[in-house]
Amino acid sequence: MKRAVQIIGLAGLLAAITGGQALADVVLAGPDSNAGDYSTAALAGAATPSDKVSSGGLTGISLWGLLGGAPATSPTSPIYGDITTTTPAGDNGKNAIFHYFLLATGWGGQQSVVSLGEIDPSFGGTAPIPAFVAYQNTGSTLLTTPDLIVPGAPGRDVTNLTSLRLLSVPALPTGPGGKSTSVLLTGAVTHPGSYTKTDLESDFTPVHEVISGDNYTGVPLWTFLSPSNNAITDQIVITQGTDGYEVVLSLAEIDPSLGGNPADLLPYADSVSDFPADGVARTIFPNDNKHGRWESNLDYVDVASVPELGPLTLLAVALGALAAMKWRRLSGA
Repeated sequence: MKRAVQIIGLAGLLAAITGGQALADVVLAGPDSNAGDYSTAALAGAATPSDKVSSGGLTGISLWGLLGGAPATSPTSPIYGDITTTTPAGDNGKNAIFHYFLLATGWGGQQSVVSLGEIDPSFGGTAPIPAFVAYQNTGSTLLTTPDLIVPGAPGRDVTNLTSLRLLSVPALPTGPGGKSTSVLLTGAVTHPGSYTKTDLESDFTPVHEVISGDNYTGVPLWTFLSPSNNAITDQIVITQGTDGYEVVLSLAEIDPSLGGNPADLLPYADSVSDFPADGVARTIFPNDNKHGRWESNLDYVDVASVPELGPLTLLAVALGALAAMKWRRLSGA
């Protein structure tokens, strides 16, 4: 209740500053040359034919398009179009984009996480209709405020979107490499602990999936995680292999009730040649291009909540948007 009062008070302050009008812009922040303040009209102007998305009576710009994302020139390049990543200390330097995620926040305090690996078309961005920021009723008027839309997963949508923050996680300590012998599961999960192959076989009912011509045996990733916190949309999953290769996922993209693929798997055996070279277990995401987020020799998985934005941060974001809006009015932009 106290947090709700703080947000309502902030909204009242901004309404007073703007003469009673709701602030209609979304602020994109982070290591991206497209960072800035966007009204629905500005979003419409930024959308190119290849980035424009329509779904459910709304039209907008894809998240990947808004970020200006593009394939890296090499697996170790930090540049992904307009996105500039930083390889954290201790990481193996490959596919740095997997450390990054977007935190979307609405006026009511609702938060939703989208991982960059999830929307990058080179990897998990294979959905027929991508996640997008809506700016218009299709074929009609502009929206009063932008909305985040994740087609097929309305539980991840954010109405009255105020900010999109591009964030990253630090690298976990890098191990010695080689074959993993156990997977340590930590964080907001029901059954934390260290799991050997014997544990995986005995503690979970095995499932079999044929993926890319290989018959895998393992545990559905969602079943293995068994989150203990019901606030699924504002949590991330950090996975790491013994060589320091790290992948950050949004927890919501794995949740079958929010559009996650039930075939996302934590296998520990296969019919071809992955095991035993891939250690005790690995991750498999059947819908990923290039298999870049498939992690072999998995030895660490953590489920963590993204820190909430405090009232001072909300105020800074909102006042920044207000300043940019006033600048556009004065400059005639």
